[in-house]
Amino acid sequence: MKNLPNFITLLRLVLSPYVLLLAYRGQEKESAVLFLILALSDAVDGAIARMFRAQTTLGKLLDPLADKLLLFFGLLSITIYTDIKASLVLLQALVVRDIFLVAGSLFLKRFGFMPEPSLFGKATTFFLSLTVFTGFLVNLYRSELLLSVFDMSQAVSLALVAVSGVDYALKGVNFLVSKLIIEKR
Repeated sequence: MKNLPNFITLLRLVLSPYVLLLAYRGQEKESAVLFLILALSDAVDGAIARMFRAQTTLGKLLDPLADKLLLFFGLLSITIYTDIKASLVLLQALVVRDIFLVAGSLFLKRFGFMPEPSLFGKATTFFLSLTVFTGFLVNLYRSELLLSVFDMSQAVSLALVAVSGVDYALKGVNFLVSKLIIEKR
């Protein structure tokens, strides 16, 4: 049972590009369903890891990477291959934030820093997933209600991308400052 969460995460990592491939082939329904299953698998692997105390260092590294890839391929899919266009600003903000997070984490790892998921990060992942999924649904079903949900989730996602980026950056800076203060003593 200890390896099940990592296996689910690896599946999400491997299958995420297929969201884009299916959208490219014009199979938006299949792409939307695959995206939804993979997005839900994030909650499942985390719940299993906590329930069975099967959290691993590998899982802590792979899970955020799998999330980032899934969201990237999902946003790219609805931006390029559907009639509903995600904001390129959202996609660019996400990519820029994630590049800084990964670079900062790699730098701080040398000092023993292991970033923990934050409430802002989890909320960002949720709203980005909602944005992608409703983007697919709006494209498929042309509902004003779905369009409103899409617009709202896109706006909230953009705000949360910024807030979570600042939150993670502040945690990294605080860690580094505390590390420097301790070493000066």
